[in-house]
Parts: sequence; structure tokens; C-alpha cells
Amino acid sequence: MHEQTSLLVELGDSLPETAEASATVAVGVFADGGERLPATGALGGELRELCERVAAEGEFKGEAETTLLIHAPAGGARRGGVRRVLLVGLGSAEDYDAAAMRRAAGAAARAARAARTRSLHFVVPARGAEAGAAVRALAEGAHLGLYENGFYQKKDEDEAPRLERLTLVGLGADGRAAEELERARVVAESANWARTLADEPGLSLPPIEFGRRAAVMAREVGLIVESLGVEEIRARGMGGLAGVAQGSVEEPALIVLRYEPEGAGEEDELWAFVGKGITFDTGGISIKHGLDMYEMKSDMAGGAAALGALRAAALLKAERRLLAVVPAAENMPSGKSIKPGDVVRTFAGMTVECVDTDAEGRLVLVDGIAYAKHLGATRIVDLATLTGSIIIALGTHRAGLFSNDDEWAARVLAASERAGEPAWRMPVSDDYKKRIESMIADFKNYGGKPDATAAALLLSKFAGDTPWVHLDIAGTAWYDAPTPYAPKGASGAGVRTLVELACGPAA
Repeated sequence: MHEQTSLLVELGDSLPETAEASATVAVGVFADGGERLPATGALGGELRELCERVAAEGEFKGEAETTLLIHAPAGGARRGGVRRVLLVGLGSAEDYDAAAMRRAAGAAARAARAARTRSLHFVVPARGAEAGAAVRALAEGAHLGLYENGFYQKKDEDEAPRLERLTLVGLGADGRAAEELERARVVAESANWARTLADEPGLSLPPIEFGRRAAVMAREVGLIVESLGVEEIRARGMGGLAGVAQGSVEEPALIVLRYEPEGAGEEDELWAFVGKGITFDTGGISIKHGLDMYEMKSDMAGGAAALGALRAAALLKAERRLLAVVPAAENMPSGKSIKPGDVVRTFAGMTVECVDTDAEGRLVLVDGIAYAKHLGATRIVDLATLTGSIIIALGTHRAGLFSNDDEWAARVLAASERAGEPAWRMPVSDDYKKRIESMIADFKNYGGKPDATAAALLLSKFAGDTPWVHLDIAGTAWYDAPTPYAPKGASGAGVRTLVELACGPAA
């Protein structure tokens, strides 16, 4: 795995008396409201006056995720010697919440690193969220913001800037701050771990390598590995997974990790996270157009998120029995590929007509969902970059959520909101069943628009009566362009939601 930058995050009551050559002070600025700067005495007189003047004169408007590096006079004041000041836009005071804090911290961390800063003191208000939530959001945002995916770029390590320490000033957090900071670190680093997988080229992350990296992580954090190879996949009749994989020279894998908390018994509930693990998707015989096909290396982002969530749960010592099931395969065109019109028999015994080989995600997921139930899952969440139609419906800011159980859907929705990864519930019912009816099989894998709902309906047939949620993260799993708080590429969508679901709100 590619190593990511580690960051020490701590809390402070005030700014240092003297400046360090490699240090920067960051100050959050609102775009509106009567008090545009943080209402704290931590800034001191001269520094506050400088920031207020820059904001008042319109040089910095405080728009969300914007930054401006300015230089304060060195020496001469109580807080003199501060050489570099980074103004960080917080957006509208009315809209300021934990999600805004997370993005602002990510933008601040990236801007500070670009300014070759090793130590950053961030003066930021906690209003808009209780102190603990603010600490977690800001720390998470900073860790997430430092993620980079230039894995194969030549770098001069001696010249590479590295932000090593972040001090959050003026939050007034309570005695649980250390726990909040540690949880933020674990969750963000697990999301970044998932991002490294989704950003990895298909050449270097075929299904077997995907499974190997999952096993290495599992051994590091104490998870149990129960993965299956190609012979077991075929022997167990997983025709969906095997069928998608048969066009590639790369063998499929069913990656299975289990988390068993201390004292848990088989009578306790077992929650399963099932993630789509297509390590590269050409569309198969129903081949995609070439433009932007390279992004299909991230078609296993749902699987990476499921594994990343179990990593975090193990490190946080969650009290819930958990299972991650990731059916992994390459979808390639060849003389051995599954063809439009072919029928596969799934692990559940039901058959699916493959009308469109580019609708392969649902073929592997039905085997993953059925296998999770076989292992005893009492509740299921599946995650997948499944359909383009969910992007048309919801854009890139919300995942589509489909469910057969209102109570389970409400729990997942609440977790997604707390995590800052909001979802929107979409319909899934037999009103749409004609979309998946086949003349020769139990179902077909594609029936036209609305495809997101039809795909979810197919998955629901394999979930059966088990409480199930499907998260279509096709719009949220990938940043199409660089942002102030993240590079273009994988977002790690779903990890934080699953951790909130499994571990609950921090105490």
C-alpha cells in the first residue's frame, strides 16, 4: 500500500508567543454576519486587526473553501513574530456546520502544505456544532485533506513540503477531546486507505492483489480473513461473479473479512457490508466508450469502503459483529466473455439473464449479498458505484439510498448525516418489476430507465426479508476535478457512514 502523510492534531488555548519559521497561523473567516472572525481572544489585538482589515477591504471575502496567505509584521507585539497568516473561508455563518468545518480544515491543511508549512495553528469557531462534533469534524477534515494520489510521480523527498502538526485553537473542547481526536484519525485514515485502493490503476490492483492487500490490513488490525478463490467461487455456484470474471485473464476473488468483538456470541446480530469490487470495468462485450474509461479503475470503491470501515471498526473496538463481503472481478471483453443474452445461475439458485454486460455490478453483488446471508448476516448494507442514472437524479453530493426496511433505512440515513456523507432515499418496489422481468430467466440485469431503481430492485430480490440498504455511490465516490480540500480522484465515500452506523455517535 502507498503510505499517506501522518498528521498530529491537538488542541490549544492560545497561539504561541513566538513565531517559528516553518509555522503558519490559520484564521477562519465568515462570508457574512456581524462577527466575521472567530469570537475568541486567541488572536490578539494586532493579528485580529490585520485580519479584520483584509476582510473589510474585500481582499478576502470568506467564501467557503477559499484561502489567502498573507504576511503579518514580525516582532513587536505580544503575539508578534507571526510571519504567515492563512485566511480560510468558512462560507455563510448560517450554513456553518460540521460538514463545513470538515471541508474548511481540509482546505486549510492543503494550503498550509503548499506554503511549505510544518506546523499550523488554526483559530476557528466551534459554533454550528457542539464542541466534540467540531473537534472530530475539523480533525477528520485535516487528515482527509492531506491525502494525495500521485503514487507514481517522481518526488524529491528532501524538498517535499510536509505538514506535521495541526493545533486547533479556541474550540474549548471538553475532557473527551483525546478520544474525539483519535476517532477522527482512525476514521479518516481508514477512508484514505480505501481511497488508495480506488485510485490504484487496474494493472496493479487485479482482484487477487485486492484480496492480498485486504488480508495484509486484516492481519494488522486483528480481523479474520475468510476469502474465497476462483475454484471455491465456481464450486459454490456463484455464477454472477464467475460469469463477469470469465472474460479476463485475472481470476476473481470473494474477499471476506470478519470482525468479532470480545465477548460476542453467535446469537448476536451480524451486520454485513457488501461492496462492489470490480477492479476495472470496460463494460465487457457491451463495451464503454473510451473517453474517461480510465476512471473505471475506481469501480471497486464500494468494496474498498466496506473494507475500510471494518479497519476502522477494529481499531475503534466496536461492540458490533461485522462482516465485509467484496465480490471482486475484472470486466473485460474477450472470446471467453459473458455475452448479452447469456444466463447465469447465482449462489442463491436464481437465474439472471445478462442483457447488458456493462450492468455487471449487480451480477457480482447478488452473489455477495446471498453469501452474506449464508454466513448469517442479520442486516446488510451494500455499496456500489452502480449506475449513471443516480448521478442524473442526485448529482455528486448525495448517494442514492434504497431499502426494504424503513427502520434500517432511517438508521443508515442518520449515520450518513452524522458522517457528513448525506444520502437521499429513493423508491424500490414491485411497481418497477417489469424492468427486471426476463422471458427465459428469473430476472434480467438491465431493463432501461430508471436504471438506479431497477438495479436496486434486482438486489432486493436477493436480500429477501433481511433488512437491507443499497447505497449507490456512483456520484459521490469520485471527485471529477481537484477541490480545495481534495485532489481529483477517489473520495472514500461510504467509510465514514458505515463507521457511524457500526460504532454509533462518539460519546
